[in-house]
Amino acid sequence: MMSKRNIRDDFSYFVRKNETYKAVKEAIISIACLQDDNFESRKELDEDLTHIQKQLTIIENYFEEIDN
Repeated sequence: MMSKRNIRDDFSYFVRKNETYKAVKEAIISIACLQDDNFESRKELDEDLTHIQKQLTIIENYFEEIDN
């Protein structure tokens, strides 16, 4: 028997979905900048790659929550 969803569950789902969408957009922009060689130093490149990794982790966590 499935439990009835409530407004809190719906809101939490919306927030997670919105955060995931923003993470995808940010990762896409960061990758595009790297493809354009839009960085001035190795440090800046590493910062961009770290940012992309964080965004991908947000996405990964969202899908793990859905599976549980």
